[in-house]
Amino acid sequence: MTGIVAILGLVIVLLGLTGLVQPDHFRKLFTSMDSRTRFVLAIVIRLAIGALLWILADELRHPQVMRVLAVIALVAAVALLIMGRDRLDRLIGWWLAQSDSVLRVSALFAAAFGGYLVFVAI
Repeated sequence: MTGIVAILGLVIVLLGLTGLVQPDHFRKLFTSMDSRTRFVLAIVIRLAIGALLWILADELRHPQVMRVLAVIALVAAVALLIMGRDRLDRLIGWWLAQSDSVLRVSALFAAAFGGYLVFVAI
């Protein structure tokens, strides 16, 4: 089961590397989805990550950290529900309008998080 976390981490690393190397392509990934799909995916992905990390915490390195990350992911999913689709769209629009440097820093954090997930899973 920890292989699922490693694969998830690898996907996050690849997305982060895409943002580092090609920020315009990274922007297209987010703008190509319609608003509703993006909103639902944002919530479902956070719920899935939260549940996965919570359930598998004892099988992964740093189980306490995994539980904290699980709670953060679940709270983020609830916060997105409360925020609503319109506000999320405005936030994403603002974020994507930032310079390539800002997107690259965001992508670097994503890649680091994904790398950490791979590390705790293997």
